[in-house]
Amino acid sequence: MTLPAVAPLRPVRALYVPVGPQWIYEVKLDGFRGMLRIQQGGAQFTSKTSKLMRRFDPLATSLALALGVRSAILDGEIIVMGDRGPDFYALFFARRPPAFAAFDLLWLNGRDFRSLPLWRRKRALRKLVADTPVGYVDDVDDPTLFAAASRHDLEGIVAKRRGDPYCGDTRWLKVKCAGYSQLAGRWELFERRR
Repeated sequence: MTLPAVAPLRPVRALYVPVGPQWIYEVKLDGFRGMLRIQQGGAQFTSKTSKLMRRFDPLATSLALALGVRSAILDGEIIVMGDRGPDFYALFFARRPPAFAAFDLLWLNGRDFRSLPLWRRKRALRKLVADTPVGYVDDVDDPTLFAAASRHDLEGIVAKRRGDPYCGDTRWLKVKCAGYSQLAGRWELFERRR
C-alpha cells in the first residue's frame, strides 16, 4: 500500500495564548519541520512544503529501523539539542548530528489516524516511540507553558485543540516568545543559501 500524500498542518501565528479546556500546549522546537514517511523498507523526510529532505536520509533510515514498522507517517521537528534546548545554528550548519522529535502520528501499518482526535493520536504516538531514538513532544493543559518557554529562551509554544482531527480545517496556533535569542540574523542565513 502506498502512503497517502499529506500536506503538513502549518501553525498560524497568534499574539495571545488561547485559554480553555479544549486546548493543549506544546513547546515549539526550533528546527526544520519534517514529516517522517516510512514504507516498503524505506524512509524519508519531507518538508513543510512537501519537498524531499535528502540531507536527512540517514536519520530517516535509522529511525525507521528502530521503529520496526511496515508503514508510518509521523509529523515533527528535526532538531539538534544543545545544552539549553534546540540549537538552530548547529542544525543549519550541520555542526552536530540531528535528531527527530515527533508530535503527531498520522498513519501506522496501513491504518489512517488523521480522523482521530489529537489526544488519541498523541497517545498512540507516545506508545510507538517509547524506547526508541524518536523523541516525543509532550503536551500540557496549562497555558503558563508560554511563560516558562519565555524564561528559558525558547522559540515559543503551539496551541492545539485536543479533539481536532488532522485535516485542512484544523488550526494550530503558534505563539512566539519576544526576544528569542536565536532569531537574530535568521533571514540573512536563508537568503545567503539561495
